[in-house]
Amino acid sequence: MKYYNEKYKKRKRRRARIVLGLFLLFLISSFVYVYCVVNPVVIEATRHMVFSLSTSAVSDAIYDVLNEENITYNDLVNVEYDDQGNVTMISLQTIRLNLIARKFYQVAQVYLDNMGKAGIDVALGTFTGIPFLSGFGPKINLKLVSIGAMTSTFENSFKSAGINQTNHSLYIHLYASVSMILPTFSHTIDSVTEMLVAESVIVGKVPSVYFGNNSNLNFTPS
Repeated sequence: MKYYNEKYKKRKRRRARIVLGLFLLFLISSFVYVYCVVNPVVIEATRHMVFSLSTSAVSDAIYDVLNEENITYNDLVNVEYDDQGNVTMISLQTIRLNLIARKFYQVAQVYLDNMGKAGIDVALGTFTGIPFLSGFGPKINLKLVSIGAMTSTFENSFKSAGINQTNHSLYIHLYASVSMILPTFSHTIDSVTEMLVAESVIVGKVPSVYFGNNSNLNFTPS
């Protein structure tokens, strides 16, 4: 009887070790499958959607601020002439630009936060990691989180608009980062939104140094 009990206990321990080993193997295999197969499919399926939503939110913020502030070209740019009517200097109102950029950030952050709360809907089939099942099944809502402070640059563009006429355009590039956060992974998607802030035709001979100057001028508020 004692021999039988010991043999039974050994068999039970062996069975428990096998079950534990299979369970650990299942966990490891599931982790590898999710990390190597599921995550890339989910990221690929949602990347363009998140990028489009974040770009749209930032564009709406810039548009609303420009309308609310009623910003004109003369509010942001100073053009100085000599006695012959030639342009001697084109300078930007950096303080005004900093204030505008800060307002862009504030409004854009609100819009991005609202977008994050609404989240995006992803079909359950996408989480199988099988590409042809993406888009099928009930929807699962993924929350989004805006990460860190946004940054911006202002870009000048000078183009000839006729004899002694130059079209000067001032653009803003606003950069934002949005993260998708799930229990198994998180992924950050960066976006950049470009929008025309001010534009005017400068009458007078503009120094050639300005032409072809599309360098980014950074006026990010501290």
